[in-house]
This record gives sequence, structure tokens and C-alpha cells, in this order.
Amino acid sequence: MKNCLVKPTLVLVCVVLLALPLFAQRGKGGGGGGGGSTGCAIITTPDVSTSTATAGGDSIGIFSRVTNCSSSKVRYTVTISAVSSCGEETIIASSVITFGAGESKLVSVAYSVASNTCKGMGAVYVKAYSGSTMLASSSASLYVQ
Repeated sequence: MKNCLVKPTLVLVCVVLLALPLFAQRGKGGGGGGGGSTGCAIITTPDVSTSTATAGGDSIGIFSRVTNCSSSKVRYTVTISAVSSCGEETIIASSVITFGAGESKLVSVAYSVASNTCKGMGAVYVKAYSGSTMLASSSASLYVQ
């Protein structure tokens, strides 16, 4: 059972460490001139494979559609996270995704609820960023027992 938690944790740590340089590059300002593109994103309410999960025992699927509502090709950082009932946030996945004008993409991830997760009503979030600017966010409830 211990290996079931070690592998996903190592994968999560690797993803976060690999994503840190991307966040650093994306967050740099471009001089602040007028007329900069702000981007436009729409995120559907995430679907979860189950609305109730057992801490340390369940893995759930999280699915959502992200749409580029701008008229140009863009790159957005899309993050999927979970927030427990006691307010602790866990970044489950983060990817830089290229979208064509008006293009939609389905994002999905499996999330193993950690055994030390606070019990009670929490939520999962899908967010889209252009650089350090959050363009859209959507959430769904997740009850941890």
C-alpha cells in the first residue's frame, strides 16, 4: 500500500519541479506597453468520476474542457488542483498547452486522495493562465470521507 502512495507522490513532485522554470519564464513582464494581448479562456465545470472519495483509498478522475475564445493561436498554462476542507491546496497537474483560435481541448487527470487529506467538503479546480494572469477558473465539489 505504501508503494501506491510513493509513486504518485514522486510523479507529482517531478511534474512540479519541471513546471517551475516555465512559471518563472511565463511570469516575466514584457515592458508593460499598451495593446498587449490579454487572452481569453473558457473552462467548463469539471466532472469528477465520484463526488465522494475516501482519503488514502480512492483515485478519482477529473475532466474538463478548456476553450481559447480569442481569435489567435495562444499558449496557456492549465492547472488542475484540489483544495481540502481545511484549505490545503494540492497541485495535481500543470501543463502549457497550445490552442488554435477558438479551439477547445479536453483535460483530464487521475488524482489519488492522500491519506492525510482533511475530511469534509473540498473542491477541485481547473484554471487557465496566460503568463501570470489567470484568465478563467472553474470548480466542482469533492467530499472526502
